[in-house]
Amino acid sequence: MATHHDADLILRLYDLRREGVMRKGREWFIGWLPGTPEEARSACSGMGRQDNAYVRQVTSFWEMAFSIANSGAVDAELFAKNCGEGVLIATKCQWLKEKHPDAWTRTMVEAETFIAGSAIAQKKAAIFKTRFETK
Repeated sequence: MATHHDADLILRLYDLRREGVMRKGREWFIGWLPGTPEEARSACSGMGRQDNAYVRQVTSFWEMAFSIANSGAVDAELFAKNCGEGVLIATKCQWLKEKHPDAWTRTMVEAETFIAGSAIAQKKAAIFKTRFETK
């Protein structure tokens, strides 16, 4: 059963997403669809580039959040109901790895672990994957 502490933690994670640079990074990453392996490679490994900074910031934020859930520090069901963006980011990373296997090297192990154990998160991931496949 979720507690007030769980709800407070989720609200604090949400609040962190509103920070200015994080907001720009989230907006960029969610809207970005590389057309070539070179675009994916440069965003994934182009140190010193703004797109790479956004990739690292957004994926590492969600990896941190999923690690909190995986460690049991927050109620997993409540987290699953409120981590749609994190599932979107993780699903996008998986899709990019499938689309550009030699170029996209960023993985989200904590997110993948959480999604694999949550029916709620799996349903969200399936919806997002369908959206990416139609693009």
